[in-house]
Amino acid sequence: MYDEQDYVCSITPKEFEVFCKEVLEGYAEAEHLNGFKIDHDVKLKAYDGTYQIDVYASFFALGVEFKVICECKQYSERVERKVVAELDAKVKSLGLHKGILLSTSGFQSGAIQYAEAHGIALLQVFDHSCEPYSFSGGPDAVPDEDDPFLYLHNHWPPYRAINCTAEEDTERCVYPTREIVEKLYAEQFRLMRQQGYNVKWPIDEGEQEET
Repeated sequence: MYDEQDYVCSITPKEFEVFCKEVLEGYAEAEHLNGFKIDHDVKLKAYDGTYQIDVYASFFALGVEFKVICECKQYSERVERKVVAELDAKVKSLGLHKGILLSTSGFQSGAIQYAEAHGIALLQVFDHSCEPYSFSGGPDAVPDEDDPFLYLHNHWPPYRAINCTAEEDTERCVYPTREIVEKLYAEQFRLMRQQGYNVKWPIDEGEQEET
């Protein structure tokens, strides 16, 4: 079952914040953001005090530096509207451009409505696993960690994130990104070919396939 939170809720708050940082890094790589920088556990000063920020990122577009803060919530219940409003107030106090809230528990309808009205992005985090279909030695074989059939299972990110404020007709999964998935599959197919399996992985036009 993919919609479980046993893993993402069991890791420490710091580990969860680092994962949130990985989500933004993966998204930035997929979007080829210009001058992207990101930091974990940052203190930012505003006119009304100093704020501790779980994850802080910036990038350049249209000649402007866009600044983003990310808050990470390991909640057992859906996030309430007031939590999103507090993040929105923090964004405005700091004079930033965007706020992103990641939660393990999802969001109440009021929280989603507020986020959509004020430009706050909401991401929900789930456990995610990739189970192997079979081992190269057959169903009765003892699994070998170097078995190429196990590569995806051993290297797939243990969590995934979806955009809860995205339009229904847009891609809602933000992590793992398409680039991350394609790299994992490409490496598995390379290892399988290396061990003599006759498999092919789609490659860009004009690129030479390994022999």
